[in-house]
Amino acid sequence: MAEELCKLATKYFEVWNTHNGKAVGQLFNSDGTLRDWDIAVEGGDNVGEANGNIFKAVPNIKITVESLHPCESKRTVACEILVHLNNDTHEVLKVVDIIEFTTDGKIKALRAYKG
Repeated sequence: MAEELCKLATKYFEVWNTHNGKAVGQLFNSDGTLRDWDIAVEGGDNVGEANGNIFKAVPNIKITVESLHPCESKRTVACEILVHLNNDTHEVLKVVDIIEFTTDGKIKALRAYKG
């Protein structure tokens, strides 16, 4: 199961890097939640819209995954990532995403913490 969880997390970041907010939202359960240091939204459509707004505001943003740490008993993956803003100052954010998955592979909750 750990491998399956890591594959699901990797798929999320691959889809996220396409900048398709709707596709990102479709990875979430209908009552899935996204929370970070700026926003908190519920529902796949709202998650997609929130991510679409990020892509519009920061058009060159990309994520690279540094490390994945699955927890089978909680169906979660702690994801150490770098968020490359690709702006004039080449800013890179160190972030940990905790992604919780449903038994059918949808995202139940994603909590992002900036470090």
